[in-house]
Amino acid sequence: MRRTAASWMWMTFPLNLALGPLSTLVTLEVLSLGGNAIDVSYVITLGNLTTIPASLIWGMAADRFDRRKIVLLSFGATSIVLISFPFLDSIPALAGLYGTITFITVAPNTPFNLFVMETNEKSKWASAFSRLSMLSSLGVLAGLLASSVGVIFLRVPYIIEGLGVVVLISTAAGLRVLPKPAVRLERVALVHHKESFMTRLKMFPLFFLHLPDPSHFKMFRLSRLRTKPVNFVPLLYIAIFLFYLSSGLFNTVYPVSLYQGGLNKAEVLGVITAGMIVQTVSFMETGWVIRKLGEQKSASLSLALRAISYAGIAVVTAVAAGIPILAAGLTLYPLAAGLAFAIYYAASNTLVFKVVGERSHGRGLGVYSTMTGVALFMGSLASGYLSHYVGFYLDFGAAAILLFAASYMFHYLEEG
Repeated sequence: MRRTAASWMWMTFPLNLALGPLSTLVTLEVLSLGGNAIDVSYVITLGNLTTIPASLIWGMAADRFDRRKIVLLSFGATSIVLISFPFLDSIPALAGLYGTITFITVAPNTPFNLFVMETNEKSKWASAFSRLSMLSSLGVLAGLLASSVGVIFLRVPYIIEGLGVVVLISTAAGLRVLPKPAVRLERVALVHHKESFMTRLKMFPLFFLHLPDPSHFKMFRLSRLRTKPVNFVPLLYIAIFLFYLSSGLFNTVYPVSLYQGGLNKAEVLGVITAGMIVQTVSFMETGWVIRKLGEQKSASLSLALRAISYAGIAVVTAVAAGIPILAAGLTLYPLAAGLAFAIYYAASNTLVFKVVGERSHGRGLGVYSTMTGVALFMGSLASGYLSHYVGFYLDFGAAAILLFAASYMFHYLEEG
């Protein structure tokens, strides 16, 4: 069991190596095909939209079917889609393939986390989930580094094709290393253990146990929002909604702003890579910050830092191009996407775990995931229009304002 548990986790590395740079590479290819910020927002929005039904469908499949076959199916289909990218010659075709790949790559998230619990003794779950999370992060980082160098020599579609070949090889390896556990767990088991829950949300932020009922959203009634302490959960969810709304606004078109601001493709990927490097290192050090400050204060301060970074990028984008854009990308962006994101994500997910882990976890997760998915959809769709018709500075400024509002909400929760 020990050898199997250690070996199969490496499959998360090549998958994330391929997925880590994909949205940025797709953005650059849309621009190469003559597209603009609106076209990019359409493509990314389609990908965000597909994740909602994907998380529901693949989650139910993980409970009912052989999880090993689900992972292999996802890997195989992912490799085929990635390898077909050089044959695309239009933005609609690119959007269709990107939407397809975001749908099928949701599939392994729950099986991977359940494999950890099924192939390790309970006393070793914490270290095993830590290893799984680290391999995923390192995969994303390796993919970004490889792509940053690759675009100097190759066109984007051929880089994506190469990533597909890597996934194809790992699919073949999966036939040998993926476990066939004797004990099967249901998805609900992930909600009862903090390490499993945190790792699952880090790998993918949507997590449905079942489709939420409209009555579950009654918690957002105005009368409840005004009353402590019952307003804790709805205000927490609203703050998280604002975070994901701002992320959709900023992240969707930020690579577009870099490219149109005078950076080449390698520099664009270099900025995104810098953010991922700081994020990977920061995730290793977030524990002591949260223990010292508490979850609410950590989330509030990290969101304020992220908002200030977004505002700084908005100002630089409005008044400069070229080297100042690159300098802001290599300093402010790592603060926002790296340090601030790592602290916020760990703090907010701990709070969500405490909320959904008490009772009615299916209802709590359903509301959380629905709001997250809707926020990403709205933010990514709106970003293209704001950026194209007004300017990137307004889009980034709006994202900063939303983060300041979310930061205040966490501060309000902390005071309560």
